[in-house]
Amino acid sequence: MKEVLGKKLSGLREPLGKFYARVADFDVNNSNVDSFADLILAQMKELSFDKVSKDKAGNVIGIIKGYGNKDSVVMMSHIDVMSANRQKLENLHERGTAQFKAGIAAGIYTGALVKRALMPLTGDLIVCCVPRVESGDFGIRSLFEGFLKTRTRKVKGVVLCEPTDFNINLGHKGRMEYEIVVRGKMVRNFLENRGINMLGTMFPLISELEKVSRELPSDFNLGRSDLKIKDVRFNGSQPQEEVSEFRIVVDRVFIPEENESYILDKAKTIARNVYKSDSDITVRTALAKERVKTYTGLETLSEKEYKPWLMESHRSFASDSLKSLTESGFKSDFGYWKKIVTDGSYTCAQLKIPTIGFGAGSEDALGAGPDLLGFDKVERAVYGQTLIVQRNIGMPAFGWNADEI
Repeated sequence: MKEVLGKKLSGLREPLGKFYARVADFDVNNSNVDSFADLILAQMKELSFDKVSKDKAGNVIGIIKGYGNKDSVVMMSHIDVMSANRQKLENLHERGTAQFKAGIAAGIYTGALVKRALMPLTGDLIVCCVPRVESGDFGIRSLFEGFLKTRTRKVKGVVLCEPTDFNINLGHKGRMEYEIVVRGKMVRNFLENRGINMLGTMFPLISELEKVSRELPSDFNLGRSDLKIKDVRFNGSQPQEEVSEFRIVVDRVFIPEENESYILDKAKTIARNVYKSDSDITVRTALAKERVKTYTGLETLSEKEYKPWLMESHRSFASDSLKSLTESGFKSDFGYWKKIVTDGSYTCAQLKIPTIGFGAGSEDALGAGPDLLGFDKVERAVYGQTLIVQRNIGMPAFGWNADEI
């Protein structure tokens, strides 16, 4: 079968190169993301996927049907529609964006290689491309609550087409945005000097948060938690009551031993301790939310949170996938993302579906310059992902060779 895959991949080299060049050069923004999704949809149709569709959230879905009706594998890439803030936070410049687009090309052409090689599968290979914005998981949530709702129990595992430097990645830290809201009476001349008084009132809390950021916990595999002040906002005042309100917006990276409730409660405790001598001041904390409108017109209120997740390396989906790579010449090992977040926050942390990451490129080089990720690495990612599919849902093909296919 490996000989067959090699020959069929050679035949796909030219169309894969052309498609990767097209997606890499496509500058995706809010006004043209629909056209970008249609480009992906058209490519799946051209490559003779058995079923191709796009749902109400803009998820593009292609299916290579298996010969059996057993568990399926979901291959997941994503269309990034990112704000300047998220690009800055994750250091995603031209090269970083290209690496994520490489995941789109590799995922689609993994399906094409499985199809061209007539690989017998015990279940379906489902290739998905999910739109993602800064505000959370609306795309993948819609996918699993809609198209995949009746299939979720039959998903053997999810492969995230993300940059892993050809390792099998098993998790990453979480990321959330929350607000600390401080409300109460300020000094009489606040309106005349509100800028000075705002800073004077908020500085003790900002200073205390910065101290806490240096003492956050660390995970052996994932690294250290982090805290950054993203914004400070003055939300107006009521002069008759001399009441004003401030908000500190915090970007928080956290490890699995922490959780949303723990982080919000701790932030509230810190703020209350700072203002404990001011009986007229109240404090509350809340996870930030944002109303998102997708390019398909779907509107939703999305929480700004990606949960942390860790896959156990002894799970068969992980160990079998790694073995299939190392047996075929990949210098692969288990690894973890230290900077980026992925849809494993939903598939593994919430749905408890076995999830791994595999792909070309490295998160350490996301901002390393304007050059694109080399095509040869994208081609190798296709081969590696196909090996993972074959090992997990492939039927035995003993004795097959190129002449028999």
